[in-house]
Amino acid sequence: MFFKVITMLYSTNDYLWEKELSLAKGLKECCNEKGEEKDIKESAKFLHQLGLVYMERSEHFQWRFTFAMAVLTLIRNAPSRITDLIRNELPAILTSIRFALIRSAALMNAAIVRNCSNVGEIKNDLDKLHRYVLKLAKVQRDQFDVDVYVNEVVRGKVKSMREETKLALDKLNHIPEDVSSDRAHELEMDKINRVKTLQDNIATKYTDIMKSISDKCIEVMGNTPCRYCLAGMGSLARKEITPYSDFEHIILLDDELLQNHHESRDQYQSALEYFRWFSVLFHTIILRLGETIIPAVSVPSLNNNQIKEHNWFYDAHTPSGISFDGMVLHACKFPLGRQEKIKNKPWTTELIKPVTKMVGYLDADVDLKNGYHLGDILTKTSFVSGFNKIYEEFSRRVTGQMSGQNELLKQQLEEDFNNFDVGNHLGTMFLKSSFNIKRVVYRSSTLFIAALGRLNSIYQSPCSCYDVIETLKRRRIFDSETAHKLAYAVSIACEVRIKAYCLKGKQDDMTPKRLYYDLTHNLIPDLVATVGEKSIIDYFKITWSLQTMIREKNYKMVETDSDANIFILCTLGMSKRLCKEWEDMKLKKIHPSSAIQVLVAFYNTNRFESVISLGKHLLNQQSLNQLDYSRTLLFMTNALIALGRKNDEIFQKLQILTENVSPNNVLDGGWEVYDAYGNYLLNILFDHKQALGIFIKLQR
Repeated sequence: MFFKVITMLYSTNDYLWEKELSLAKGLKECCNEKGEEKDIKESAKFLHQLGLVYMERSEHFQWRFTFAMAVLTLIRNAPSRITDLIRNELPAILTSIRFALIRSAALMNAAIVRNCSNVGEIKNDLDKLHRYVLKLAKVQRDQFDVDVYVNEVVRGKVKSMREETKLALDKLNHIPEDVSSDRAHELEMDKINRVKTLQDNIATKYTDIMKSISDKCIEVMGNTPCRYCLAGMGSLARKEITPYSDFEHIILLDDELLQNHHESRDQYQSALEYFRWFSVLFHTIILRLGETIIPAVSVPSLNNNQIKEHNWFYDAHTPSGISFDGMVLHACKFPLGRQEKIKNKPWTTELIKPVTKMVGYLDADVDLKNGYHLGDILTKTSFVSGFNKIYEEFSRRVTGQMSGQNELLKQQLEEDFNNFDVGNHLGTMFLKSSFNIKRVVYRSSTLFIAALGRLNSIYQSPCSCYDVIETLKRRRIFDSETAHKLAYAVSIACEVRIKAYCLKGKQDDMTPKRLYYDLTHNLIPDLVATVGEKSIIDYFKITWSLQTMIREKNYKMVETDSDANIFILCTLGMSKRLCKEWEDMKLKKIHPSSAIQVLVAFYNTNRFESVISLGKHLLNQQSLNQLDYSRTLLFMTNALIALGRKNDEIFQKLQILTENVSPNNVLDGGWEVYDAYGNYLLNILFDHKQALGIFIKLQR
């Protein structure tokens, strides 16, 4: 009998998994090869059915839990190793119930968003799910209507926050190009103050929304078993939240609960269970907003990062907005945390804990390996609801715990440089048809200013980049000009991000741009339209200086040199501006590679005589390497072709190089040489036969 009991506890419902796979296959047939839906009304039907499968799965797990509890009652006098074995399975079963309910709600809400013909039927099924959640959570107010509450209260608060944000954004004007330095400084200060006020207001309103939902959950569930605190993390704690950001948060419990743990284990577990169901109810309310994309809940048949064939679905129709942090392995910054183990990372991370246990995450190696630096994220939090004294105790303990951890912070900073180096991001923009504004613009400044705060033991919570800058200025680590420029850069980064989200009505970081072959226009027209050409150039110059400053351990901002300025303008595709500023740069010592970028700008703006003149100067420099030499000849040849002019000196140089360089030798510029030589033969000497021979070699 015992063997049969254990088998039933460990068994999975193969019928439900096969049913899920069948529905996932049907959904896949409604999508293209990229996993994007072709017919959302048809795909909505499959999402609805998948939601029902997960509701059924939660019921199946609930039956297993009830069965296990009944068995424990029957065999309470059995050896402890037997009862312990069964008890050890109970937490995993309860976790499976909760995650199945969340996935079910996410799938059905996504189906509703697609507005198919059977929306009424889906809403009825979702209402059944909500009532089932209330039943399992054993709430005191079982007549609570999630749908009515969200529609009558939550949506109104969210709409108000977004409308007020848009009105404030309309007052953020571009800073003109042709103003004096003093006037520019005034306009920059105005932008800093306006953006800072805007971010503070959004953080306040966002917190109020989450507090009201939290309070409603407590009201529905009944009195809490102990004192608690709901604390925000991430962009909310940094006061850089947007009206479309997700809610990263933890639940802190009173340490008195931990002190009584050994005396009353059941009381401790009961408290944890209360807040676990509190989190499910909270999650259910947020899901009803219809702004949680399906990949965020990691449905195993659609978005399983561990199995390639089960990781294919791309949700382009659910607007990504206010939601919980994703359930993918590298995220999970919400109370239920990371509960699904994999072979290489067989541990869990729950973010419902007494203060002492939560502080323990700050230096727990296992949890740092999760891939999202939980210990670092917990150093910046903000109070949302509950008991403020619990939050103050946690903040105090964090400050004390982080003292002397500079070595760990330096290691993380090095990793951040690898991922968010502004030069690397700009340098690879040519190769892409779009770029991620969060990575390229927002994080390239805010991430490093936050790092400066940690390196200088600034652990106040909440703590924005503005707070870090002001603190370092007050400590006389930053001078006034450095503090001003960094605050200005943060303002531009935040303005770009908020405007992009508000314009799209969702959290979407991808911005299209023009490709490499169209360099006569700005590569990033959307950014220029958002904050103006001067501001976006200033941003990358300041960010370049900021990252250089941190690398060199120099806390004074220095102007970018001519090479950096040329690189920034060239990679932004601002050829006309680069040509205009060249007159001020050319008298300074400039690396040959930078001069070639100017050469490119001259060519893109049809200044062919300037291409030839600068090219001749470059060819006479001994420091020019083979690749740069070949590229110089290429643009000079193209300029000659555009002018219809013959030049024997250039032709001879090309002829000599073709005899010494292979067309397939990319590193030495062989392709450029043969391309230039062939075009010269074709367009200037009209030697079609020889030109054809050159082009054939290029195709081999």
